[in-house]
Amino acid sequence: GSALEILDSVWGQYEEADKFPVGGGDSVNQNFEGPGTFDATNGEELDVTLGFPATQIEKIDDAASMMNAMMANNFTAGVYHVKDTSEVQAVADALKENILSKQWMCGMPEKMVIVTVENYVISIFGLADSIDTFKAKLMETYETANVLYEESISQ
Repeated sequence: GSALEILDSVWGQYEEADKFPVGGGDSVNQNFEGPGTFDATNGEELDVTLGFPATQIEKIDDAASMMNAMMANNFTAGVYHVKDTSEVQAVADALKENILSKQWMCGMPEKMVIVTVENYVISIFGLADSIDTFKAKLMETYETANVLYEESISQ
């Protein structure tokens, strides 16, 4: 599979009535219709857009994103393929710390969840209802999904 396939699979589980305007990808690989591929070597954009710590980019080789098109802080999902299975926990830990240390400008997210699916680390943050729905669909779609962190975001 790929990082993009994970997001496409989960997004595909949504009923049309439950979908919201989304976009994905990075500044080069933009998709205005759904999830998109993200350059796994662009540490600055990964950090600013998705909260992925630039210090961890050597450990990943594939990434994808999906965001609420109206307000990214309402829903943002990032998926990262970790090259070495032994590094999955370290990447997840660094990602958690990086997201929780962010200074939000407007529309502060309420919740953050980090899940693993084999060698993939998935982070989602935003409004609690949106995060809970995505997490439930992710868990239904992937039997190997494991929730590592589920925390409120507060400042």
